[in-house]
Amino acid sequence: MALIITPTQEKKIHVQGTDIELQSVYNRIEFGCRPNGTTMELAFYTYADKTAYEANSYLPTDLPTGNLTKDIDPLTQTQSVESAHQLAKEYYEGEGYSCVIDLS
Repeated sequence: MALIITPTQEKKIHVQGTDIELQSVYNRIEFGCRPNGTTMELAFYTYADKTAYEANSYLPTDLPTGNLTKDIDPLTQTQSVESAHQLAKEYYEGEGYSCVIDLS
């Protein structure tokens, strides 16, 4: 379960502190659901790919990775893995990146 984030013409992804451009990154999400039934807090962890994730080889990049707190629409969504990934996808797309959800 991850996001595959790719750069766009406007927003590139670099290894933190370098000029090395990455073609994509594998982003895992840690999330918590608040008892109000609508608020979710997400934290992001970035890896070069799934193999690097499985080897626990974190990759520092210039992607925004601070905690994100968002509310879901209680009429159309539930606090879930799917909702966490959708919120994260919308966030990164709003930041200018291209993003695909990989729930496999």
